[in-house]
Amino acid sequence: METDIVKTILSYSDSYLALSRKVEVNGNKIRINGVDYEFQNPLLISIGKSSPKMAKFFVERLKVSRGLIVSPYQAKVDSLEVIVSSHPKITEKSLYAGSRIVDMLRREDYDIVIFLLSGGASALVEYSDVPLEVLKEINDKLVTSGLSIDEINTVRKHLSKIKGGWLAKYSKAPIVSLIISDVPSSDISFVGSGPTILDKTSVIDAERILAKIGLSSYNKYLVETPKDIKNTVNVKILDVEEVLVKLKNHLKNSLLLSSEVKGDAYSFGVNLAGIANTFARINRQENVILAGGEPDVKITSKAGKGGRNGEVCLGFLKYIRANAKLYAVATDGIDGNSEYAGCYVDHNVKIENIDYYVESHSSYEILEKTGNVIQTGFTGDNVNNIYVLHINN
Repeated sequence: METDIVKTILSYSDSYLALSRKVEVNGNKIRINGVDYEFQNPLLISIGKSSPKMAKFFVERLKVSRGLIVSPYQAKVDSLEVIVSSHPKITEKSLYAGSRIVDMLRREDYDIVIFLLSGGASALVEYSDVPLEVLKEINDKLVTSGLSIDEINTVRKHLSKIKGGWLAKYSKAPIVSLIISDVPSSDISFVGSGPTILDKTSVIDAERILAKIGLSSYNKYLVETPKDIKNTVNVKILDVEEVLVKLKNHLKNSLLLSSEVKGDAYSFGVNLAGIANTFARINRQENVILAGGEPDVKITSKAGKGGRNGEVCLGFLKYIRANAKLYAVATDGIDGNSEYAGCYVDHNVKIENIDYYVESHSSYEILEKTGNVIQTGFTGDNVNNIYVLHINN
């Protein structure tokens, strides 16, 4: 069962397969949602965790002589330059990737940009007037603050000259942007901090978020994003909600609880246990509860080996009394700082002193001992996290 459900989740999350379903390529023309885009001289730029897979789809179907992939891992796609950049930290590699993209957009000859965007791009690519050491400091504090991804990427947009619509300003031709979303909402402007999308946030919003976590001293580095983006089409190709709907149709007696899970990861696990306990009392049939999104983990001191899905599972274990099993899966194959995609636990798993592993953010140090980890390796895809709660009668 563990293998089957994980394979199904990853199959539904596959970016190459999603493009195959939604994009038609015929000669020098692509059709998306019934609209044709014709060109003679395309420039292809693909950034994010799914960037090699997305680029491969087009290279196999189009004559692409120039292009760039920015990925967190090594890949080879015919005719395209590949930059292996850093994630989740911003480094010199991020700045190099950003400057290389801007340079290509300014110097190359092209009549369309096919821009492929997926999660992870915010760290992989940067182009900014802010000193690198300052960018590192702010990014490190943001990703451990417990803020939502929308809040984190609002600040990132206003520190950048490539995010928040800035990338589109450098283009000499129309941009068709195809997006695999890892954001737990329908707002694709936060995916990769929205390089080609008109930004609806402001410096004031970023200042409010920084004040919320005591970082107002960084306000002086914030800049406004452009508010006049033109000649750009942005299309969502896949997100966590679509994956969850497919799972719902695949699994009997299933209920889609939410595709926008946010808030504390441990608390979300506690709530799932409460849902399972209630269903078991009042319902005489087996049920499957589905959810997806990005619960938060706030780290204030040194952390062990852990991740948001690990903490979801520990919260679930502490309070589960019903005959129920929870699968928590990161679709990119990596949860937190571990080598695991997630975990699966049920009411039979017994862990002493769960609070210790939650407070030290070392969930996988105990879950690997109990044999409840899911290891897939890096998948090359990313629609965020999927939760499948199976409640027996």
